[in-house]
Amino acid sequence: MNCLKATLDKGGFFLMTMGKIKAMKKTIAQTIKAKEWPEKVVLAVSGGLDSMTLLDALHRYRPDLDLVVAHVNYQLRGAASDGDEDFVRNQCQARQIPCYVKRVTAPGKSGVEAWARKVRYDFFDQVAKETGSRAVVLAQHQDDQVETLLLQLIRGGLAQQKTGMMGQSDYYLRPFLDFSKEELKNYAKDNQVEWREDATNADPSYTGRNQLRHEIIPALATINAKAKEHLADFAKQEAVDQELLQDQAKIFLPVFQADFHQVPKPWWEKTILLWLQNQGIYQVKNGQMVAILSLLANDQKPNGQVDLGDGWMMIKAYSQVQLIKEEKTVKNDRKPEELVLKLDQWQFFDRGQLLWTQKKPQKADQALVLPEHLVGVLTLSLAKKDDRVPLKIGTKSVRRLLIDKKIPVTLREKTWLLKDQSQAVLAVWLGQQTWYLPAGRDRPNVAKQWLVWRIEEN
Repeated sequence: MNCLKATLDKGGFFLMTMGKIKAMKKTIAQTIKAKEWPEKVVLAVSGGLDSMTLLDALHRYRPDLDLVVAHVNYQLRGAASDGDEDFVRNQCQARQIPCYVKRVTAPGKSGVEAWARKVRYDFFDQVAKETGSRAVVLAQHQDDQVETLLLQLIRGGLAQQKTGMMGQSDYYLRPFLDFSKEELKNYAKDNQVEWREDATNADPSYTGRNQLRHEIIPALATINAKAKEHLADFAKQEAVDQELLQDQAKIFLPVFQADFHQVPKPWWEKTILLWLQNQGIYQVKNGQMVAILSLLANDQKPNGQVDLGDGWMMIKAYSQVQLIKEEKTVKNDRKPEELVLKLDQWQFFDRGQLLWTQKKPQKADQALVLPEHLVGVLTLSLAKKDDRVPLKIGTKSVRRLLIDKKIPVTLREKTWLLKDQSQAVLAVWLGQQTWYLPAGRDRPNVAKQWLVWRIEEN
C-alpha cells in the first residue's frame, strides 16, 4: 500500500515523498477468494508446480466457478512431455474438470521459445472461444515477473514495454504475481498438491530465462537479499507510470497526426511509439527513433523519410507524418507514361479515377472545367521534374511547382500533365491529389466539358 506524505521545504513549497507501508500480505487462499472472477475461465496448466497450485487453489476455494483446463504438449522432451500430458489429464479427471490438449511439433531448433509462446496463446484463445470462457488464467508469479522485466531491459527496443507483466491484460489474468515461487511451493506442500518437474528448467544454458533464474538473479540477491522483491515493486510502479504516459500520448496522437508541430517536443517520442504500435510496428531501434526525431525537428528539411525496416518507411511531409509500406514491384510491370483519354470512359490510377465527359457532374469540386472550344484528343503525360508549366510571365518547373504547393515527396512522382491536341498544358494533376491551372487557362464562362476526378479513400 502506498501513501503520500507532504513536507514543507525551505522555500515554502510542498514536496511529495512516497512512503511505502507494508500491509499484511494476503495468502493464496485469500487472494483467490477475494478476487472477482468471470463465471467461466480457462486455466493454462503445464503440470508444473505453478499451474498445479493455481488449479488446486481455484478448484478448492472457488467451487462456484466453471473451470476449463488447456494444456499444450510441445513434444520437445519425448516421453517426459507425454507424461506431463497424461498427468494433467488425470488430475483434471479426478477433479471432473474438462481438459483440452494440443499436441505440436517444433518447426526447428532456433526460436523455439518464441514459437512455443505463440502456439500456447493461440491455443488458449481458441479454447476460450470454443467454451465461451470470459478469461484465461495464467500461473505466472513474482519470480517470473522479475525474469520478464530483466529480459525486457536486456533485449531493449524502444517500443518494447519495460514493465514486466500486468495482473490483467485484456482477458488474461495473473493472480499470482505478488507471490514468490517459494510461497507457491509451500502452498503445494501444505495442501498435498502433486506436480511434475521439467528437467530443462534446471539447465542454465537452455534459455536466457533459465540463465537469469539460476545465475544472474541469485547473484543480485548476494548484493541485496530483497533484490527480487524490489525489482517486482519497480515493475508495478513503472506500469502505473507508463499507463499515465500512454493516456497522455493518446490525447496528443490526433493532434500529432494533423500537425506534429502542435505537440510539445518532449512528447514526440511517446506519441510516435503509440502511432507506430497502432499500425502494428513494435520493433523500433534507438537509432531509428533518433533519426525520426532529428528529421521532425529539422525545419530546413521540410520533407524526408526514415527506413524502419521490413519495407516500412516513416515519411515527413511538411507538418505531417505518414507511414507507408513499400511494395515489391515487378520490373516488367511498367505503367504507361502517356494515356489518351476517351469521352465517357473512366481511366483508373493508383489514387483514383478520371473521366472526360460532356455531362455536367453533380459535384463541382470534383470536376475540372475544360476549355469551351476544346477539340481533338486529350492526353495525360507523366510529368518529369524539368517539365515547364506556363505562368503569366515565363514558366515554372514541375519540381518547383510541387514544392510550392507542398505536395508530399512520396506523391510527386505521380504527377501528370493534361494536354490538348497541340500539346499545350491545360492543367497539372499534382500527385494525383489536386489540380493546378496554368496562367491563361481559366475556366470558361459557359462550361461544356469537364474532367471528373475521384480520389480513392485510404
